[in-house]
Formats: sequence, structure tokens, C-alpha cells
Amino acid sequence: MVHTAASAAVSPIPLLVEQCLRYNFPTDTIDSALDSDTNAITFERQLIGFFNINDRINYYRQYPLSYADRELVLQCQLYLADELALYLDSSQFQSLQFSFANNKSQQITALLKRINQLSKNSQSPTYKAQLHTAQAAFKQKLSSQALNLNISDKTCELSHSTAGEAENSFNGSLASYLIKQPDEQCRKRVWQAYQARASDKNKTALATITALRQQQALQAGFANYSQFKLDEQMLHSSEIVEQFLLSQTHNIEIAPWDLGRALASAPSSHVTAMDSSQWLVLAAKELEALAIGFEWINEKSIRVWHKQRLLGDIYLTENKKIAIKPIRQLVVGQQFGQIELSLPAKLSRYQQQRQAIKAVATAVKKLSKGHQFYLLNTISETADSSNIDALWLEYWLLDKLLKAPQAGSREAILLLYSEQLVVFRSKVAIDLYRAGTRSATFDHHQQFSLGFGKYWDKTADAPFTFSAIVYEGPLYYQKLWQKNVAHYIYQSTKACQDQSAIFDTLVVNEPADSIEVILQTLLGSPITAVPLITRIQHAFDAKNKYPSRCTFLQQ
Repeated sequence: MVHTAASAAVSPIPLLVEQCLRYNFPTDTIDSALDSDTNAITFERQLIGFFNINDRINYYRQYPLSYADRELVLQCQLYLADELALYLDSSQFQSLQFSFANNKSQQITALLKRINQLSKNSQSPTYKAQLHTAQAAFKQKLSSQALNLNISDKTCELSHSTAGEAENSFNGSLASYLIKQPDEQCRKRVWQAYQARASDKNKTALATITALRQQQALQAGFANYSQFKLDEQMLHSSEIVEQFLLSQTHNIEIAPWDLGRALASAPSSHVTAMDSSQWLVLAAKELEALAIGFEWINEKSIRVWHKQRLLGDIYLTENKKIAIKPIRQLVVGQQFGQIELSLPAKLSRYQQQRQAIKAVATAVKKLSKGHQFYLLNTISETADSSNIDALWLEYWLLDKLLKAPQAGSREAILLLYSEQLVVFRSKVAIDLYRAGTRSATFDHHQQFSLGFGKYWDKTADAPFTFSAIVYEGPLYYQKLWQKNVAHYIYQSTKACQDQSAIFDTLVVNEPADSIEVILQTLLGSPITAVPLITRIQHAFDAKNKYPSRCTFLQQ
């Protein structure tokens, strides 16, 4: 039951990297004389070692490593990436794709889609090196803590400077300044200067990234990168994403430079503090309604069951930061899952208990996938539907374990603000990656005002304010979209008597149904993206307030 090897006295990295560098991708051509179901099982057995090594490397990367261990981990990552790229370009892999093409099995069809996704996203080593270098440079310059804002206007100096601090400079916490400064114009000027801190330094990096992305889109036959990335998503065009983002734009009348003062003057939502072990017992009791069982092996290990099926183990560690760290992925018929869950000794704040619910929901989702293929359990049909199941479970647990934040509380204000920030940034990201082929649809000055009720003088700095724009790009909207879909599903089905059936349909999904089939099953009728956006937008209308959809229970 050793599960915290990363903190052991002897580093496990050298042995793991040795196994990594000895791993060889399958060289035997798929036997065309055999049926594709047999070939699929062969494929899974051939590559399960690769998947496990890759997952374990990602697990150890989350820990502080010595310089030597970091170098070994990087060496392993480069080796695995190169070997995978060669395999995806091999005749063996192409024969595998051909073998699956005519199979009518739903799981095999779904597996072929995941395989095609891997093949489609495979780029040349030169392309990846240029992209990753530019992304790393962008992130590093944006996250630099070397901050020193000179305030030339004497009226914007804080009246009570701390001892030893220069009267005309701010060196340290931006949040502290924004909270203490009573003059809104001063707060705005300092906030805008902070947002512009990386614009000049990152122009070259961002230009390189957008050029590489545009090149990738053109090679795939698309006019721009936004079209390329959205083509196979639930929201499959820029226009549909625009419709969703506009439907979620609400004026909260709190500018970013005023947020700190609003939070400082607001009360916190009250929760009953409890030990994390006690809280886990309560969570486990609620999960029984979904046929999920927690079996405590000892105080640090939980064995997780779904009905009569063993899913795997959750290993508990104590840490101030709440997090889950996947160790090994469940694959039905191949291996059980392993996940490390880190919790503080006591959950005393509202936000802590909410984060704990999110962590448990994510852990249960990862252990409950009901597929016999690794790729089906780890790669979703679309990026913007990948986490709907975990978010539904999170809302389900929130309703059982934690009240909604009090109106006007810090938590409620922060939730409203963070949603509008995602909405605005999503508009910026969509426009950035379709620039050059058409003018930006969104007027960023106007859209900022629609969300926050104030004017940002230099919205041209917006693309340089968050690193996700160079990683997620035009898919930045996906987290907000999935939260809305999951919440709509939960509210529409929470009155259904058999909640375990919803869990089986949405989370386990043993038949590997598409998201469209799942939505039709749970919501009672075929629903495409545009009608679903409208339903979500008007879900709180008095005439149509979350109608119950339990017809699937009769099937």
C-alpha cells in the first residue's frame, strides 16, 4: 500500500525512468485475419504499459524534485512523446485504424474516434518545440513576481505607507493596494498598469503562437484556428460560442479594480468546521444513493466500489492545499484505479468544503468510468464535454453537503465575478485565433462594460493577462459551458427517484454513448447545441423552471 513514494527517502525516479526508456511500442502489425474486437484488446494490452508509465511520470511531476530527477523526468517525457509520434505515423497504427473502421460496436466506434484524435493532434517535433518554447516564455513572463510600479501622481500614494517603503512606489501585493486605496481612479490606473505589465515582453511569443496555430489550421483545411478547434466540439462554430457567451453576459457592476474592496467589506458564508475524516464519512454516506461504496482499509486508504464492481483505491494525505493526483487509471478488465486525495486536517471555511466536494467528485468520476479501453476512460468525445459528469456529481454533492453561499457574501461575489471574467476572456480568446481572416466580432471595450459596468481604457492588453490563452486558446469557454450544462442536467433530474440511474448514464456510461445520446436520455428529447443554450439561458424563468425529466427511468 505504498502510495507516497515521491516523499520517500530513496527517489523512485531513476527506476521509473529506466523502465520508461526500455519501453518499446508494439511492432507487430495488427492481424487482419482477426476480428477488430480482438485487435482492440490486443492494442489495449500492448499500450497499457505506455499509459501507466506516462501517468506515473505526471504524478511525480507534481512534487518538488531535485535537479537530477527533473532532468530524468524530462528525458522520459521526450522519449515517450517521440515514440508515440513515430507509432501514430506507422503502418501498424494505420492498419489498426482500418481494422476498426467497419466495426459496428459502439465502444469500438468510440475508440476509433479517440485514436483519430490522437493522430490528428500529432505534430512534428520542430512544431512542438517552437510552440512549447513560446508558451513557456509567455507563461514565465506573465507570472514574474518582479513587480515595482512607480506612482508618479502624488494623489495616488497611500496615505499610510509602511516603514521602509518608498513613498512613490508600490512593491508587493497589488491586492493590498487596491483594498487600501479609497480613490477609484487611482485603483483603476494601478490595475490597468498591472494588466499591461507583460504586453511588450510577450508580443513576440504570442505572435509566434498564433502564427503556428494558424499554420496548423490551414494545413487541416480551415480558415483559422478557432474554426479548426471548434469543428468537433459541442459548440462547433465561433458563432455558436458567441451566442453562448452573450447569453451568459451579465452586468455585475463590480470592476476588477473594485473587487478587493467589495470582498473586504462583505461577510463570509458560515459553515460548520469539521475534521476532514469526519467530512469524508458524511460524503460517503451521501454517495451510497448512487451505489458508490467507500470501504476504509485504514485511516489512509479507501477502497471504492460501485455496486459489486471494485473500482480502485483512494489514498489520503494531509496537506493545506486540497488536490487529487491520479496515479493509475481504471481500465475495466485490465487494472484498478489509484488516486491520491490531499485534504487539510480540518475543513473550517466555506471555500475549503466546496473544494473538497469538487475533489471527491473528480476522484469518483475518474474511478467510475465503465470502459475496457484506456483512451475511452481518459479522452472525451469532445473537449467541451469532458467534465460534465464530474461537474454534475459536484452539484449533486453540493446540494447534500453544503448550502449555497449567502447572498452578498464574499463567496457569492467571487462566484459572480469569476464567471464574468471567464466570459470576457473567452470572447478575447475566440477573437485572437480568428484574427487575420475576419474582423473581431466582439467590441472588447463594450463587452468589458457589459460584464463589469466600467470601462477598461486599454483592452488591447487583455490577451496578455492570462496564460490559458496560449494553452486552451479558443476552447477557454469550455469550463463555463460544462458548468452550465451540468447544472441544467442536475436541476432537471434532481427530483427523479433513482439517482443511481442518472449516475450510470452520465458517469459510468458503459455503452460509450455520445454526449448527444446521453442528453436525449436524461432530458427527454433530442437537443442540439443552440436549443440547449436557450434552455440554459431561460432555465430560471417562472414558466419553465427546471422541468423534471425522469422518462429515462421507464426504459
